[in-house]
Amino acid sequence: MSRILVLGGAGAQGSVTVTWLVRDPQISEVICADICLERAEKLKDRLRSDKLRTVKVDVWKPDEILEVMRGVDIVINMVATWIGKRSPVLNVMDAALKSGAHYIDPGVAYREEEEIMLKLSDKWRDAGLTAIFDLGKTPGITNMCARYAADRLDSVEEIHVKSCLDVISEKEFLLAWSPLAALSGLMEPALIYDNGKFKELPPFSGRDVYTFPDDPRGPCEGYLHDHEEVWTLPKFIPNVRYVEFKYYSHKIEIFKVLSQIFGSKKPVNIKGVNVFPLDVLISLILPPSELPEKIKAGLVEDIYSCAVVIVKGVKASKKVSYTLSCPMNLNESEKILPGSQPESILVGTPPAIVAKMLLNGEIKARGVMPPECLNPEPILAKLVEKGIKIYIKMETLM
Repeated sequence: MSRILVLGGAGAQGSVTVTWLVRDPQISEVICADICLERAEKLKDRLRSDKLRTVKVDVWKPDEILEVMRGVDIVINMVATWIGKRSPVLNVMDAALKSGAHYIDPGVAYREEEEIMLKLSDKWRDAGLTAIFDLGKTPGITNMCARYAADRLDSVEEIHVKSCLDVISEKEFLLAWSPLAALSGLMEPALIYDNGKFKELPPFSGRDVYTFPDDPRGPCEGYLHDHEEVWTLPKFIPNVRYVEFKYYSHKIEIFKVLSQIFGSKKPVNIKGVNVFPLDVLISLILPPSELPEKIKAGLVEDIYSCAVVIVKGVKASKKVSYTLSCPMNLNESEKILPGSQPESILVGTPPAIVAKMLLNGEIKARGVMPPECLNPEPILAKLVEKGIKIYIKMETLM
């Protein structure tokens, strides 16, 4: 008997995780917990599985999450980050530890919270439990790709992470990821790791143009971004000198304009009510969980998602570069899981794979860790088995 709890399981990414777990014959029960019970019930009706149970849970209420975790083997926290540099992740992790359950998330904490999470590693190790954070696409697949390349080099000099995500529509401005994460991240100072120091740079720094694999639209513009890989990879990839993350989009000019209009952190008083500009913007953008309806209505031409990791270093006294990528479009995601979209597949699949590996004893490491601490080969291989393409290219540099 194995029971897995997925918090936020009815969302765009969480529903993918739930679907993979429900399909696995070795898992006896999957609990889909969500603040919106109606949305969870719709997922249950669609999957038509007796092993799926739904429950309404408020992750800000420790008693509620502790109650729903009783008897659970693994907790997968798919609840998105919250505004104000604070998320419910520490509440969820504390409840999981008390319940004796392993923990996984795809990247739901802020930097300060991740530091607290890492300091809890001894407690989790002493309890014989594993907590893996940042196990989505970016971060997640990108971290494991970086580790894959680093393991094949004698020394690592640079890690460049690139991410592109676009909903292609001429009729509406649509996003395939949390509007808060997509927009506020670009409005914040960028972060790089350079020769032993973390450095903040102004928003929209480090302009670059890059052509992503299998993207028929050609090159697009990107900028440096404060992202989890920049914070964790230097801690766990020995002696790396430089790490950066850049976000790319064919809509980047729109993001620039939106950041100028809604980027202020100061509230605006409207008829006696203080309103934050970013809250207004987020309220106007369709949440990604409603993208399937737009796709059915023919308002979405395609969705393109891809992460690229370039790792440069030395092998046998030669300068070497590894490039790993995972491109996906809407047609490909539909073939993998009908009704899904590329970003939800790439974010929601790794937690399901690693949860199964924890149950089977394939992952024996205990404590709190990011994905680059895991052996990447079997995980990347299982991603390919589920239909996710992983391109790997190695070249000798002059």
